[in-house]
Amino acid sequence: MKRLAVIGPGRVGRTLARLFHTAGVFEIGALVARQDETARQAAAFIGAGEPGGGLDAADIILVSVPDPALESMIAGLAGTPFKPGAIIAHTSGALGPELFAPLADSGARMVCAHPVKAFSDPARSVATFAGTMTTLQGEAGARAALAEAFQAIGGQTLDLPDGTDRTLYHAAIVFMANHLPTLVQAGLETFARAGISGADGLAITGPILRDTLEAVLERGPAAALTGPVARGDAAMIARHLEKLGQADTELASLYAALARATADLSAEKGEASVEGLLAIRELTAPKAD
Repeated sequence: MKRLAVIGPGRVGRTLARLFHTAGVFEIGALVARQDETARQAAAFIGAGEPGGGLDAADIILVSVPDPALESMIAGLAGTPFKPGAIIAHTSGALGPELFAPLADSGARMVCAHPVKAFSDPARSVATFAGTMTTLQGEAGARAALAEAFQAIGGQTLDLPDGTDRTLYHAAIVFMANHLPTLVQAGLETFARAGISGADGLAITGPILRDTLEAVLERGPAAALTGPVARGDAAMIARHLEKLGQADTELASLYAALARATADLSAEKGEASVEGLLAIRELTAPKAD
């Protein structure tokens, strides 16, 4: 069985290591962390591993430290005696294969392996990992090996083109995943202004949020659009903006920016009148200072 070492066994590293261990994909070897206690806690969570062990016996080295520390961590591996043919993978979304330049003469094979998932809690992440997409970029053999490993723990994999702009790739994920909770929070705050509790607000919107997401994934964003902007109902948008402006100017500004972007998407759908969408764009145009 191939042996996996983890540098930075935090939320991402320990989640993946436990999945690989439980599925019998890899034997878990070294767990390398800045704090010994972190490595010991990771080993307890994974159910295997060697806190503070060496990297020389590892077939796969997973580097899952936070982005600000990743470049220096990988550069610090230069001169390390790796096992012949070892794979070194980092899990960053925003940073790419260029970080591996210091290891070009190491004999190791390098790959970016980014699981597109919110790893807020390792126990929950283990339970919900099935179906997660992991994008791969780097040496072909390393990509193939990790694709097999991630698929063995219930994930999906996708090879990214060599020229992928990792910053924009990551920004796209932030748009869709990280900003969604913020939009829900804005809705809950607006419910509160209307006199509806947070719990009731979630109960009201839970079904339609799920239905909307399913429609977007099945049909695409433009086809899934509904509501007053998609109908070109400028009068309703004006009413919303007036009430929001009285209740909370920041919510009103956020609503206006989103309605303006939605008007552009509604034009693509083609069901709203041109006049209605132009009126919405005028209503939601940024105000000069």
